[in-house]
Amino acid sequence: MRAVITETWIVAAGLLAFFGIAASSVPLLALGALIFGTGGIARLWSRLALEEVVFSRTLSERRLFVGESVEIRLTIENRKILPVPWLELREQLPHGMEVDGRTQASTAPGARTLLRSTSLGPNDRLTWPISLRAVSRGYYRVGPTKLKSGDLFGLYEREVEQGRPADGIVVYPRTYPLPDLGLDSERPFGDRRGGNPIFEDPSRVVGVRDYQPGDPLRRIDWKSTARAQRLQSRLYEPSRSFSVIVALNIPTFEQTWQGSDPVLLERGVSVAASLARAAIDAGYAVGLIANGSFPDADRPIRIGAGSRPDQLNRILEALATVTSFTTSKMSSELEDPREGHALPVGATVVLVAALLGPELGATVRRLRRLGHYVHIVKTSEPAWEVDLGGIPVSEIATAMAPLEEEAAAEGIVTVDDGGWRRAESERTPGELPV
Repeated sequence: MRAVITETWIVAAGLLAFFGIAASSVPLLALGALIFGTGGIARLWSRLALEEVVFSRTLSERRLFVGESVEIRLTIENRKILPVPWLELREQLPHGMEVDGRTQASTAPGARTLLRSTSLGPNDRLTWPISLRAVSRGYYRVGPTKLKSGDLFGLYEREVEQGRPADGIVVYPRTYPLPDLGLDSERPFGDRRGGNPIFEDPSRVVGVRDYQPGDPLRRIDWKSTARAQRLQSRLYEPSRSFSVIVALNIPTFEQTWQGSDPVLLERGVSVAASLARAAIDAGYAVGLIANGSFPDADRPIRIGAGSRPDQLNRILEALATVTSFTTSKMSSELEDPREGHALPVGATVVLVAALLGPELGATVRRLRRLGHYVHIVKTSEPAWEVDLGGIPVSEIATAMAPLEEEAAAEGIVTVDDGGWRRAESERTPGELPV
């Protein structure tokens, strides 16, 4: 509507100038020229208003825990001699983080808009500090940013979008010591047996020997057999590494159309994070499997077992991105035969689940027959009518209730999407809690 009005003024200016010339009326001609000149200057100014206007965004932290804050600095710089009479900045912020300022509704899902207005002189620079406080775990995006400006008279406007790609912030899930969950600190991971070799690792061939009755065909080394002119079997190095795979089954209802229970989902994420942390502290090589997907990706959440210094951070970041959306069945993820996806030889599998059906029950029984130690951590209260063949199950729903009450008393409460809120934090942002 504003553009239609301004174009009408330009047409009207032209008509006034035309009639002024036709009627030899100096006032009409001068008025037409004035309106026409003003409109032309206004249009040119609006086109140049955002030229050489540079926007930047800096974040003090990109990884933090619930209750911690991240400081954001929004900087606007006018690098030309033409002033910017008015400037409106609209910064898109995530719903899952509290902001120290008023915000407006946004057209983007899961977001809101922070509005700031100012003016910039020639070669002027302005910085706005903003504090965002994490109130629930997750992966959040800050941005993009929209800048709007125009001419001095407000006849023309111009809007540009900056700040793409949006900056991401990871809020880690809350973790607990295993005894607080009613779990023995060693039991979920099986017996280490003093480091004695238990399994042979087929990825490490140390030699060959003559074939013996009972050797499987996949053990035969055909190249060595051709050279020796008799059947030769490979010798494998015993595996002395102890791997723990934490598997999180995301669904909380049998049917997808039933939705998801946010309390059970958050409980499962928190328990999986706690198990991973305890296993890494105990010196295990730890991996993660979840039947969800990473942000902006169609691949499942899968982190191979490892003991790198940043392994816990990688696992916590992956768990922070878990949503109620599932990409596959947990039974399929645990039995994936593709190279690089198969479980390590003799790995301990700790399954965290609120729901376990017959198909997944059959899968965990097969894993145990293949030599894996399997332990199930049950996060829901209703009984499962599934034959698990003696696989140990730890029920933690009752133990979690007082923890949640204690958290609420400390200022941590469950929010709409099942995250946590904490009033104050005594840790440095990004530091793992004790």
